[in-house]
Amino acid sequence: MTQSPAAPLPSPKERRRLREARSLTQAQVAAAVGVSRSTVRSWESGRTSPRGSKAEAYAALLTDAAPAPERAPAPGASPAHAPEPPSSASRAVTGGRHGRPQPSKASPPRTRPK
Repeated sequence: MTQSPAAPLPSPKERRRLREARSLTQAQVAAAVGVSRSTVRSWESGRTSPRGSKAEAYAALLTDAAPAPERAPAPGASPAHAPEPPSSASRAVTGGRHGRPQPSKASPPRTRPK
């Protein structure tokens, strides 16, 4: 059984143009492909290139072969269906924006034993 060769990826500049044309952020692309935002930034700068299944998913996302991740509602759209942005309280519970545990801002100051 032979596999058909994967379509070549566009140039890094074209990758960014295609993403922006679809009104997607690097974070949305990263979530859809399963990588970090910094990885998508590296792909768009030409510092690195995606490989394997990540390259296939990325190419499909950029070329409309796959459904786009959920986007923000258009201006004037009903807010009843718009997802709520996470509050700062939920970020503290879920580990902050990088997934690391965050200290509680209400914690008492540490004291040394005498």
